[in-house]
Amino acid sequence: MHPTYENLTLTKLLSQSTGHLRVVEQEAKYKAEFMAADGLPELQKTPPAHLDKVAKAEYRRIIGSIGKLPLRNLDRSELELYCTWYSIYKDASVQLNKEQSKKRKNIAKINNAIKTIDKATRAIKGLASDLGLNVNSRLQMNMPQTNKEEHQSLRDKFRIS
Repeated sequence: MHPTYENLTLTKLLSQSTGHLRVVEQEAKYKAEFMAADGLPELQKTPPAHLDKVAKAEYRRIIGSIGKLPLRNLDRSELELYCTWYSIYKDASVQLNKEQSKKRKNIAKINNAIKTIDKATRAIKGLASDLGLNVNSRLQMNMPQTNKEEHQSLRDKFRIS
């Protein structure tokens, strides 16, 4: 099995490694060292006690899936909000399904559930983007920063009128 960033166990710093490491192993160790060197505490692994059952399950799922995303303890409140909104979304979805399956449908309850789902969906999408939990935000996190001067035309760069 080839080592990857996800399954590599960092036992020694790259500079302290005495064995002959393959390039892939060296890159994996370097990336792990770089990610750990920001000096910020890691994200709490266990869900906070104040979250409900569904939110705790979502917290555990996210923690198990974030892999190499640069989330730290500073991001915990945003992750908690994401999980709370996910729980609200799931509860509203269940309520909507119950109301729709009743013979005498209560339109007010159905509309309330739909409004709640819409609000939760918007909150989840925004928080997921901030946390790097969707494809576009992860791609954006990994895009190299561009310098504005690189995009100047030659006329602007050399101040030719």
